[in-house]
Amino acid sequence: MPSIVPMTADRFAAMDKIDVEAWSNWATKKFGRAIQFPSKALVYGTYLDGDPEGGFVALDDSGRPVGYIFSRTFGKVGFFGPFGVVPNYQGTAVGKALVRATIDYMERSGCTTIGLETMPETAYNLGLYTKLGFRLFTLTLRLQKTIPVGAKNLPNNVKAVGEPTDKLLDQIHRISETLEDGLDFSKEVALLRKYRIGTCLTYEKGSQVCGFALCYAFNETVGLYPASDAQNVRVRILAMDVQRCGQEDGIALIGACETYARSLNRTTITVPVYAEYNSILMRLYSLGYRVHDDYPSLIKLALRDYHVPHPEAICLSEWAG
Repeated sequence: MPSIVPMTADRFAAMDKIDVEAWSNWATKKFGRAIQFPSKALVYGTYLDGDPEGGFVALDDSGRPVGYIFSRTFGKVGFFGPFGVVPNYQGTAVGKALVRATIDYMERSGCTTIGLETMPETAYNLGLYTKLGFRLFTLTLRLQKTIPVGAKNLPNNVKAVGEPTDKLLDQIHRISETLEDGLDFSKEVALLRKYRIGTCLTYEKGSQVCGFALCYAFNETVGLYPASDAQNVRVRILAMDVQRCGQEDGIALIGACETYARSLNRTTITVPVYAEYNSILMRLYSLGYRVHDDYPSLIKLALRDYHVPHPEAICLSEWAG
């Protein structure tokens, strides 16, 4: 049985090789062509720095890495991924051992909700997760839009922040808490201090920051997502204060994200949304966004039957890297 050890940055090249072994056949079937997998060292770095004790590697008897997993925690909300096991060890106890290691880590970290997203066509993953007690929570949709010609200057109440201050991170924490008790997106935004992979747009109303959007714009793909990453701006998280902001504020901030993408001469923009946020989902459709792909979201540990507390809120995020 392979041993499970902590993830370290010097193993990132080995993780790239596991991705090639684990996902090449699936990717070829999905996209109808062979996929060139780029190095994801930059992305792995954000995962490991976000939760330094939440990454794990499975080593076979000769010390060769045969699987890996990363954990992510947003306050009391935790999830895991990416997660890969080489084909020769799929269907063994390796995957279960890695998942158990990350669940133990998130429980120790105080998470009261633990979730994941997986590809519906991957039967191995669905079987593994349901055997471990995960159940369907919702569907995560990734919507994409071709950016129309338009302005390249942000509105006066929206600012682009490359390196967030402590004050801004505190404001993001406060906004997160209005969406769900114990939720905290600030750590994800804080990664911009080390990794210049995008920017944070802040939305002011009455001279107070009451919304933000974490926008990624970098050429290295996150897994295979999205297929047009080099021309795409990815909205990693967009969230607004439930008490202070309504749907029109959400539309305004989404429009600012499109403006930011346009200023970079990107051609598409991608946003994630849980299907339970039906109000903003319908507005996105009306703005010309269409489903790019979708993933079942599963949940294991929750203090109650879990639903998003404010389905009318503006919250675009996902349980994925």
